[in-house]
Amino acid sequence: MNKFLACFLLLSTFFSVSTFANEAPLSRGAVCVVDDGFRIVLIEELVTGKLSLPGGGIDQGETLQQAAERETWEEAGLIVTAKEILHQDEKATIFRCVSNSDIVAFDLQTTDGFFRIPAWFAPHYGIETEAVYLTEPYKIEPDKYRYPEQLDQLKSWFAKPLDSENKVIWVTNLVEQASGIHQYELNLLMSLRESIDALPSIINVAVKVFFTLINETGQEAFFYFLVVIALVYFGRDLALTLLFGIVFSIVLTELARQGLSLPRPFVYVPQLQLTWANGFGMPSMQAMLSTVVYGTFYLALKRKQVEESTLKCFVQICVPLLIIQSIAHVWLGVHFLSDVVVGILLGVMVVFHFSNLQNKHGELLYRVMGSIQLWLLMAIVISGIAFVMFYMSYLYTAAICWGAVLAIFLQKEQPLILKTIKGRLITFTSIVILMIVFRFGTYELLSVLPSGSIIVLTIKAIANFVLMFLIIMFSGWIPKWLNNKENKV
Repeated sequence: MNKFLACFLLLSTFFSVSTFANEAPLSRGAVCVVDDGFRIVLIEELVTGKLSLPGGGIDQGETLQQAAERETWEEAGLIVTAKEILHQDEKATIFRCVSNSDIVAFDLQTTDGFFRIPAWFAPHYGIETEAVYLTEPYKIEPDKYRYPEQLDQLKSWFAKPLDSENKVIWVTNLVEQASGIHQYELNLLMSLRESIDALPSIINVAVKVFFTLINETGQEAFFYFLVVIALVYFGRDLALTLLFGIVFSIVLTELARQGLSLPRPFVYVPQLQLTWANGFGMPSMQAMLSTVVYGTFYLALKRKQVEESTLKCFVQICVPLLIIQSIAHVWLGVHFLSDVVVGILLGVMVVFHFSNLQNKHGELLYRVMGSIQLWLLMAIVISGIAFVMFYMSYLYTAAICWGAVLAIFLQKEQPLILKTIKGRLITFTSIVILMIVFRFGTYELLSVLPSGSIIVLTIKAIANFVLMFLIIMFSGWIPKWLNNKENKV
């Protein structure tokens, strides 16, 4: 009897362990389908640019339902309850979820026929999520959806309207949800827009095209062209000083944005958005970048005793350009006026301190800015921030710093600065062509590879690293090659 009991207990223990083992999650991820019967909630991923259902991995100790509910809150800003299972495999379990409150959506459709859902309060807005939409599955293009095989299932599930517990509240704008000063700025901008819209259409188009072009001169890519100009005409130390200003501005503004979490104008009034932008707006990175780069460049040129007429011309170009850029950011709906003002003030502070350091230390400051020790420190610090914050902008900036570190390490001597206009033009054109070809090749590579977040982040980080390395190295190789060729002749 005792032997029988012992065997029974042993078998019971074995089957119990097997049962508990089988209770482990059957899927690696959990996903929510939040719908109103025929439209579903989608997120636009910031890293991949693709559309997907809100969802993600399962944290330790979580059930599949808890993971789906958490991910939906983090990515879409919706508090939901996971109900029935629509589909389950080893990759993901897809739940049909019910929102604990009404879903608020703007009544203005995008060009794709989607309705935007306000989600600036979602924990991962501007980090993982670029935008949140409500749309019918049949309107989703397969090439824009991250998991094409999942799209057919969605279309079949909602081929006919379903009963749903979710209700949608349609709004035209959310001006009343903005802060007092932002409400004033929004009303002012909307009034100005209405005045311009009342003018002939050709004027409307001309204004939009003009401000769109001006806005491009405030983007990061434009300032990297200024770094190339500095490399070719003034040497590596000055160029690295400008690059330091760009990197510092990006990191500082991104940290401030995440801390303040103040939305852009089009988040409250979608009609205001006339160009692409993502994340939060305060302070304006473009305004700070322009102020820092133009100011630093001016001080460096003055230090090199450039002709007074050249300095005057530089100021006459840059100051109006900065003002027009600021107006463009506001007009296109990507920044409040207060965002721009704060960005400029931060930039002025940086330039002021740089000017004091230049007056005090002179050429030593530029040698430090061009030293491998400084860039190694920058690379390590920003890599640490990227690891802790899990934000792609820091990762790409860290990659640029590591590219500069390797280039400075291998390029022991200062690159030769050619005296002839022809030589400088050849060097500058060659580097610009390299940049364009390299960027185009990167996007082509991404278009043929799987659109996983890790793959995209890795490819873009490597591309930034290699491109910055090649820019600095080519600025030394091409002048040296041209000089040797000239000497032989």
